[in-house]
This record gives sequence, structure tokens and C-alpha cells, in this order.
Amino acid sequence: MSVKNPFVPSKNKEERAQKMLAALSTPAIMNNSPEYEKMVQSQSLNPYQSVSSETEMQSGNRLITVTLDQLRPYEGNPRRTKNPAYEEIKASIKSRGLDHSPNITQRPGDSFYTILDGGNTRLQALNELFKETKELRFWSIECIFKPWQGEADDINSQLNILIGHLAENDVRGELSFIEKALGIREVKKLYEQKYGEYFSHRKLSEKLGENGYPISNQIIARMEQCLTYLYPHIPNVLLNGMGKPQIEKLLTIRRNAQLSWEKHIEETKVHQDFDVVWMNALTGFDEEPTEFVLNDFQDQLIGNITEAFSYQIPYETFKFEIDLAEQKLKKLAEKQPEILQRTQDSESRIKEAISQQVEQSQRNITRHEQKKLAQSKQSQVKEQDDETTSSMMTYQTTSSGISSVPDSDSGDSLPHLGISETDFSSAVIQHFNDLGFTPGVNPEKQRQEEAELNGLEFANCGKQPVTTIWKIYPNRKHKMEAYSLALDIAEEVGLGQFVEHVQHDPIDYSYRMRPLDGEEYSEFTLFVYHLLTTLATEPQLAPQADLLNLDYLIGNTMSDLMLVRLFRLIRLHRYINAQHIGGQNA
Repeated sequence: MSVKNPFVPSKNKEERAQKMLAALSTPAIMNNSPEYEKMVQSQSLNPYQSVSSETEMQSGNRLITVTLDQLRPYEGNPRRTKNPAYEEIKASIKSRGLDHSPNITQRPGDSFYTILDGGNTRLQALNELFKETKELRFWSIECIFKPWQGEADDINSQLNILIGHLAENDVRGELSFIEKALGIREVKKLYEQKYGEYFSHRKLSEKLGENGYPISNQIIARMEQCLTYLYPHIPNVLLNGMGKPQIEKLLTIRRNAQLSWEKHIEETKVHQDFDVVWMNALTGFDEEPTEFVLNDFQDQLIGNITEAFSYQIPYETFKFEIDLAEQKLKKLAEKQPEILQRTQDSESRIKEAISQQVEQSQRNITRHEQKKLAQSKQSQVKEQDDETTSSMMTYQTTSSGISSVPDSDSGDSLPHLGISETDFSSAVIQHFNDLGFTPGVNPEKQRQEEAELNGLEFANCGKQPVTTIWKIYPNRKHKMEAYSLALDIAEEVGLGQFVEHVQHDPIDYSYRMRPLDGEEYSEFTLFVYHLLTTLATEPQLAPQADLLNLDYLIGNTMSDLMLVRLFRLIRLHRYINAQHIGGQNA
């Protein structure tokens, strides 16, 4: 009985007979794989034979010819997205045929065959090629059939087919990190179902190795973290192909953020949960998965955490504790004393070695050589100078080499930038100084010391502590500081709800004042409102000059704390405007 080709429209009897005759005389796509050749030689099978009986089907691995309507892709395929090399694979099959036909199997009770251990992309390409060309050479292919072991729902067979797909895709380097993670999670479920016990990362790694898929328990742990903390919130970003290095950076940011959160929550009351803040910061980036930028997310997260703490902890504090670049610079800065000590030790060893060489040479010189030495003293002094210069050049190279030795614990290293250790150390220190910090010193302690130095201990409080009125730190987010100061000032007179954070992309914490409601306010409260409107970092219509009664600045109505905050806000407003005119982003 002939099998109707579902892709070829019905024709009259004569045309249909011609098609059938052509189909019978057209061989399947040649299989050039080594496994196929081995099977042909060992079993001497007819490469064009088909399966005709169930008894024969269960006899073992063998070569069979199947048509596309008899094949199905594996429904549990770890691949969730289109193979990035799909068009190249399709073009190769079209031009030269199928070099490696997929292995197939058949579950008990199924009327079709299933891809066993990789080949779903090739099957998709064959189906498309046949639809496009109607060429019968794409309709039938030769495959190695491997019988299904056990019942249709047998766990061993399910494990075999799933691990086979993981291994085959891994060899080709085709799966993304998240696709591997999802596949291994399914394998773990099957193992635990089979053995009736929990599988740790180490035990899962060992069992996968035994079954032909070696993977370290550290990578499995990373995969589990990715599935727990990232995949629920940015599935599209991950499936778009985010690689392991960037995933690890995201997980490091989360760890830094959680440690910082737990550190400050002991002293500050927060009404949100860290996991909720993390989720809210991350989910917004899943809408445009191709546009994900790690630094933009990091800034968003730090801003959300600062807001969750009601700005009682400054943005710069969280940035210093969470930001990846800041953490790396901090580690490098902490290594500076060790690096400088190594440099000094190397210099001492070189000088000592040179001294020992000179002493040894002097002991070995005979009287005759001493006389000869006296005659050529001048030339030998020059040679010694050259030798010393060469030794010191070697030392400089060695010193540079020290900075490039990777640290096995942290993975960070002092980069070789073609500059001296002193210059690099100065650059690191300058970076922290531009943030208002000293490497290795607690930021809170530094802030307290600066406030005491400037006589502003009483102002070192609130959402934006004031420790200096005039000094500007270039690397800080100045609009963020201005916004926090405006909140502190407004809340002192009951106007906190009128300070509006204006959302920009990227976020910069500009603020403006919302219109007042119909309530009556004191003249001083209105003065503060109009002053904050004038100093807003988001452009808005300025109040009339007669509404700004500057007598309040010299009277006793305004508290010293508000006055200091106001002066600092004025200083920031002037700086931000100057930066804007100069074309820089404050």
C-alpha cells in the first residue's frame, strides 16, 4: 500500500502514477557519517530497506529509510529558540545532501519515529526544503534506528533521549546557557524521580558524567541561580542568547546588592522586600531583550534600592557597595600595598644579587688579574655600569610582570597599562577621591570625618547628608543629590509630596515641583515651595521674583539645617547648569 504524500497536491491518475514511479526509483539522501558506514560493513544491510514487522524492530540498532511524514522532532528538545546556524545548515543540505542523518527511535504505541539524540534542526530544514522545492530527494532519509527501552514512559529511556540531545547540542556548541540550564533541570527531576532522593549539585554532576555528559558542579550551581533569580524575570533576554560571562556578572550584582541591603536594613526601616525590588528592577528590561545593557540595569537597581530606603542611605553608598566597576577598583586599591611591597622586595633582591656577584668576582681574581684589572679599570667600570643598567631594565620588566599575575581567588588582576605602579595607584585613588571616598575606608566614617572638619556634624543626616557646602565630587550623581536635598527641605515644611521625580531614560533623578493643592499654606512654606521650584533640575516655569522673600534667609524662621541644605542645593544647581552649558551630563 502506498503512502500518500501530504505535501503534494492531488493530480490525475496518470500524473500520480508517474510520481510514484519516480519516488520508487529515487534513492534517499546519502548518509556519509562514519557510524552509517560502520553499520553497513558490519551488518551488510540493504540501505534502502524499510521496517516491516515489530519483531524485526526490536532486534537492535539498524539502518532504515523513513519519510518526513513518519518523523517527529523530540518534544523535550532543550533548544527553545531557532538555531542561529539554521540558514547555513539548510543551505548545506540543499547543496550536498545530509552528511549526518539523525538517529531515531519509536515509543511503544507511537505510529511515528522520534529524533533520538539531536537532529531536530536538520529535520526542520528538510521539511522546509521539500515544501519549497517539492524534490523527492528531501522526502526520504536513511537513519540509524535505536529501539526504545522499556515502556513508553520508562524513565531510563527519557533520560537517555534528553541527555543525548544535550550532549549532541553541546558538541556542536549550539545551546545557550539558559537552554542548557533548563535541560539539566529536567534531567535532575528525572534522576530524583528514578532514585527517589534529592540530588545535590555534586551528585548531579557525578551522575551526568557517568551518563556521558560531563559538567562541573560549580556550573550546575550557577545554572540553578540563573533559573531562580534571573529566568523568572528576564526569560526573553536570556533566551536571546545572553552568555555565561554576563549572567555571572548579573548574579554578582545581585549578591553585592543583597549584602548591601542586609547591612543597612539593620539600622533603617524598609517596607519592601529585597526580592521584590530586584524583580521590579529586572523585569522592565525584558520588553526589549536585544537592548539589554548591564550598566543601565545596575544603575536602575541602585536607584530602586536607594528609593526603597526612602533616600536615608545616599545613592553613592549603595553604588560603592554594589557597582561591579567600583568593587573591582576597590580590590585593586586594596592590593596596592602588596604590589608595592613586592616591587620593593624585588628591587632589594636584585641589588643584593648584584652585590654578591661583585664580591664573588673579587674573591676569584688573582694577583695577575688584579694587575690587569688596574690597567683596564676605566673600561671595566663602563661594562659594570652597562651590566647594572641591564639588570635594572630586567627588574622593571619583572615589576610590570608582577602586576599581570592573576589572583586565583578573585579573578582580578592589575592590568598592564604601560604605566608605572605609582601612576596606576594614583589613578585608582583619584577615581575614589572624585566620588568623595578613600579606598579601604568605610564611607560612613569618611562622611562623618568630613562633616566634623567642615563644622557640619548637625547636617550629616537625612536622605542626603550634607558634609560640605561647596566641594563638588565629579563622579557623583549630582541630580540625585539635588533631588534628595529637595525632599529633605520640602519634608521639613510638609511639602514632601510635591517633589516629583521626573523619569528619564537613562534615569538621572531630575526633579520638579508639582502644583500646590487648594489648601492654605504659611508665607514661609510658600517661600520654600517657590525656592525649590526655582532650583528644580527639571526645567519648569519659575515663580515671580516678589514671591521669593529673601528675608527668610537671615531671620530665625528657617532652621540652620534647612539653611545648610539650601546652600548646598544652590551650589549643586549652579554646577549642574554649568555642566549642561558645557555639554556634559551632571
